[in-house]
Amino acid sequence: MKTQQKLFWGKIRFISLQLLLCLLPFFLLFSFEYTLRFLNKGEDRHPIIQKHFNTLTVSIPNPNFYQQFFNIPLHDFVNWDHLDFYVPEQKDKDTIRIFVFGESAMYGLESSARQLGVMLKHSIPVKKWEIYNVSCPGINSHVLYFLAKACSKLSPDFFIIYMGNNETIGPYGEHSWLYSYPFLRKNSIIRLHTYANSLRMVQFFERNQNKNWREQKPKDLFPFLPKQGQEKRTLQIYEKNLRDMIQTGIFAHADVIVGTLSYNRKYGKKKEEWGSIRFEPTEMNRCIADICNKFPQNVHLVDVDEMLSKNSPGGIPGYEYFCDNIHFTFEGNYLLACEWFRAISNILKERKIITEKGEIPLMSMEDCARYLGWNHATELLQLRMQKAVIIDPISLEIISEKEKQFDEELGKKIEETVVEGYSNAYKLNQDDEKICMQLIEWLLKTKNILQAEVVAQEFLKKYPYSRIAMRLLGNVYANRGEIRKSIEMYRECLRYFPYDGLAQNSLNIMLKYNNTRDNSAHE
Repeated sequence: MKTQQKLFWGKIRFISLQLLLCLLPFFLLFSFEYTLRFLNKGEDRHPIIQKHFNTLTVSIPNPNFYQQFFNIPLHDFVNWDHLDFYVPEQKDKDTIRIFVFGESAMYGLESSARQLGVMLKHSIPVKKWEIYNVSCPGINSHVLYFLAKACSKLSPDFFIIYMGNNETIGPYGEHSWLYSYPFLRKNSIIRLHTYANSLRMVQFFERNQNKNWREQKPKDLFPFLPKQGQEKRTLQIYEKNLRDMIQTGIFAHADVIVGTLSYNRKYGKKKEEWGSIRFEPTEMNRCIADICNKFPQNVHLVDVDEMLSKNSPGGIPGYEYFCDNIHFTFEGNYLLACEWFRAISNILKERKIITEKGEIPLMSMEDCARYLGWNHATELLQLRMQKAVIIDPISLEIISEKEKQFDEELGKKIEETVVEGYSNAYKLNQDDEKICMQLIEWLLKTKNILQAEVVAQEFLKKYPYSRIAMRLLGNVYANRGEIRKSIEMYRECLRYFPYDGLAQNSLNIMLKYNNTRDNSAHE
């Protein structure tokens, strides 16, 4: 009997030891992970994070999430002030919340998402409109999938998806390390890899960003231009991401609007060849249409490519609506915004959420431009920025012609016209955070400090949780010579948003100036 008991307890000890040995690696990894978190090593990489301001809680996009997909600093190619937004935790009654998912073609202060916001607020004022655009240059469907999952928790009413230009060149694309291992090119592997990168123990062994990337970039950049993917495996992976994003929106009780992709058919071709170009649908657009048609309800296809073809001379989308191969001009963005507007208004009328009969009149492009402060001066400044990055000679020639025309028209009144445009837009659109930002920045550039202070004070009063408002008021104080006030405001900004590099740089300058001034006073 005793022998049997010894054998029994011996087996128990043996099994316990084996189990302990099996669990030990997990315990060590768990301990390592949470030790790093306790020591504040690494960073939070959730796509959307929460910030608490007294009694108010807002959700904001996380720059660390975006940065993890690039080995060059995010601020070298993205203006975070243009992307940033704040989603209130409490969604007000009669509010319609829209999330926009795209890449560089949907990013920017004159994008179709921005114009859509102006149209909706102007044409359907009975509703409160919230439009949040997570689009960013360089990303693709792998990144947008995670953003859609995060945004689905924020009570969306609509998802707008216009993506697919970076499937070849973006994260995990045909130019990535993953392309060398075809057996690993699966959505599940890619998502697992993204999740693993969110762990502090993985971040502990990551390489630093390459700050000298400009000196190391290849001479021939044409293979790295954004374009629609055509490779079979790339399309299959894209289809899976798009399908899952649509399902995510549906599960969140949102209507999903998906646009086909369009591009400049004349890009990269000599002018004498333009007459022989024929309009043909792309394989990626066929995939988009097929996926949308498989969903019986709550999914709405907008054929952007066909629409632009119908509005283009000879039926060929070209430089009328594109500045290069895939990026829209203001006119192109306006047509795209009109399509989003029609889709949303028709859905709302079908659901009897709005009672307007017949087609709701579209806001004119001229009015859209006025509400966004867009005029020939702001377009001229944009053309100059485009000249610095666009490499196609025909595109550069067309941009240079426009630049010359606006230069002759404006003369020395460029800055004055820019300020006038944003001042008028502010009168029409005072609740728009980006308009407030642009007006304050230009008032400071043109030394209208007192007016800048009035707008900045009102801006922060209206949006006490705005990182941009805090920093810009700090800039106003700095320009007025109120050093201590500027230091306080920069510190307040960094208390909530420690990643704001501009606020940190400005604070360092003000602290250095303040110390120098104090030392001089003591001597």
